[in-house]
Amino acid sequence: MAVPKIIGLDIGSSSVKMVEIDRSKKGFELEYAGIALLPEGAVVDKTIKVPDAVARAVGNLHKNSKSRTKSVATALAGKAVIIKQVTMSSMSDVQLEKQIQMEAEPYIPFDIKDVNLDFFIMGDRPEREGTMDVVLVAAKKDYMAEYLGLLGQLGLTPVVVDVDPFALEVMYEFCYPNVQEEVVALVNIGAATINVNILKSGASQYTRDLPLGSDSITHEIMRFFDVDFERAENIKRGAQLDGVSPRNLGKIFQRSADYFISEVQKIFDFFSTNVSYDPIQKIFLSGGGASTYGLVSSMETELNIPVEIVDPFRSLRINEKVFDLSYLNEIGPMMAVAVGLALRDEKDKQV
Repeated sequence: MAVPKIIGLDIGSSSVKMVEIDRSKKGFELEYAGIALLPEGAVVDKTIKVPDAVARAVGNLHKNSKSRTKSVATALAGKAVIIKQVTMSSMSDVQLEKQIQMEAEPYIPFDIKDVNLDFFIMGDRPEREGTMDVVLVAAKKDYMAEYLGLLGQLGLTPVVVDVDPFALEVMYEFCYPNVQEEVVALVNIGAATINVNILKSGASQYTRDLPLGSDSITHEIMRFFDVDFERAENIKRGAQLDGVSPRNLGKIFQRSADYFISEVQKIFDFFSTNVSYDPIQKIFLSGGGASTYGLVSSMETELNIPVEIVDPFRSLRINEKVFDLSYLNEIGPMMAVAVGLALRDEKDKQV
């Protein structure tokens, strides 16, 4: 029997991404992939500031998809979410479920009554008998209410609320099952946030959000070339380059790439010093900023680690009569979180 479909909905700072995947005995097939741009300021640090604009974008995408599916998986990130790996006394999932609020309170910098909690037990710590490593996820209820309320108004039913780094992990596990590297870093460069999730043997070891992203490039282009936000976005994507000096544009891209790399390097240094001595063997880049001019080559040179831009559609069946493969290749990095969300299951726990 086919698994019920879920729409993957990634609401970012600059755009909304929607993906639907059909799961049957024939395999996993892409049914829909769409992007709707948002006006500047509609979503700030995953906080919905202009609900009408976001609702219009989501509604238009769902209408264009011609989908009858109403179940949605979406994700939070940024200030709305705290992800911490902590050490606790060993206990079962059922025991921790009952005690989660008390156990988590010392690690959460919010009133525990103001958040929804979830957890994942990573396993016992052999070097410390009677203890285990646990990943705690706390999502602020008021942030979640914005998303759930908006979806409800559109007649959509949120069945899973994930967090960006773990949605990326689902995408990675599905698309790259044969990658042999023991330690990899999933680096998602969005418009306003960079998510880093470091995996060892397929299991998350360390996650971190950075409050910076590719919007900084857009604003630098606006300032330097004296253009509005929309034109700056088009210039960043390689369109409307009339009157723009390639040399000066290249300098903007390189400065941004250098800054992104230096901040990611700090996370890697912390990981190698405090979490694991195992070296990171490969970096998988995703997000709209992944295609920033010069970023991949600079990151490989500076960090001395192989870098690959993800293709979240690589393991899906694609009907070439329905989809333009060159377009899917172009938008692929931006769709990574949405694909991971569309691969979720209704039985997955909601934050």
